[in-house]
Amino acid sequence: DLVTESLKSEGVTSAIVSLGGNISAIGSKPDGSDWKISVMHPENRDSLGLLALSDVSVVTSGAYERYFEDENGKRYGHILDPSTGRPAESGLVSVTVVGKESKVCDALSTAFFVMGLSAAEEYFRTYGDIDFLLITDNDEIYLTDGLKDKFTLSETYKNMPMYVIER
Repeated sequence: DLVTESLKSEGVTSAIVSLGGNISAIGSKPDGSDWKISVMHPENRDSLGLLALSDVSVVTSGAYERYFEDENGKRYGHILDPSTGRPAESGLVSVTVVGKESKVCDALSTAFFVMGLSAAEEYFRTYGDIDFLLITDNDEIYLTDGLKDKFTLSETYKNMPMYVIER
């Protein structure tokens, strides 16, 4: 947010700020079209699809890049559930949150990853100030109605089940 604010204060009206899982789109592309931001498939590490967005922050949380495996091959992610002190096991493998402030998106993407689909849906229906795209451990996609016309699945994943969460 501070980098984005600094750039805007210097007169920048079109840019992408990428800090790993945190992306901030300042305005739209110079030609006026939306930025295309790829959402990674957490297991295959290729593009699940593209979000077409302008003037927002996009933050993804997941446990597919930072984890360790035990001697039996069970994977333990780096995001901890504060109620247990153990790695989160909410049924979600990737959470992408879209909103105006990167810090809010970052906090919510981690919180939703820990709390799971139901809590994310409840938050969205109560506050509605963000949008999100969730990928479950069953390889299903849940996205909010604000993203349904802004997300395009890659050809590789066209048969993946996708569900829209309405306000």
